[in-house]
Amino acid sequence: MRLQAVKGAHAPLSDQSDAELARGVARGDANALEELYNRYNRLVFSMAYGILKDYALAEDLAQEAFAALWTRAGRFDESRGVFRHWFLHLAHNRVLDELRRRRRIALVSADAPPEDAALGLAAPGDTAGEAVTNVLFEEASAVIRTLPAEQRGALVMAYMEGATQQEIAERTGAPLGTVKTRLRLGLEKLRQAMTAEPAREEA
Repeated sequence: MRLQAVKGAHAPLSDQSDAELARGVARGDANALEELYNRYNRLVFSMAYGILKDYALAEDLAQEAFAALWTRAGRFDESRGVFRHWFLHLAHNRVLDELRRRRRIALVSADAPPEDAALGLAAPGDTAGEAVTNVLFEEASAVIRTLPAEQRGALVMAYMEGATQQEIAERTGAPLGTVKTRLRLGLEKLRQAMTAEPAREEA
């Protein structure tokens, strides 16, 4: 990344919203990127480590998420949602890509057919499927604990272990349609619980 500080900000970076900082990053403001890093690095690392259980790899993927932010900040559309959700979705996808890559390697090593990476829980743009990746994992944990055991288990397997719907059905012995219903109901409850936004976006 080539970072260049941009002078003349209208307000101290610490007082700017995430959306304002994202616009600064899109203009090439390294200071804005650093401020977003300070706000979100711990959360992104915690999410990555919780899924991968590998400290060094979680650190690397957190760094990669911010490197991706440096080149993609211009794609953030404030009219379609808050930055916090958009960025965590970006970071979560990178973590799941790595998890699935490692699982494919393990399967190939065992002379088993590799997993089809396209068999994800949701197609791109599926807002229901993005619900959990949009919520903040630390804040959502309390909500997840209140869900029925079947819904809670399905969500954990899907979004913390990277399992596909078909894999969840095989592991639980439930029909595929039942798994889809459990995920949909769980996601709806999470969405309802997490729709309230803070007065100012903070990490």
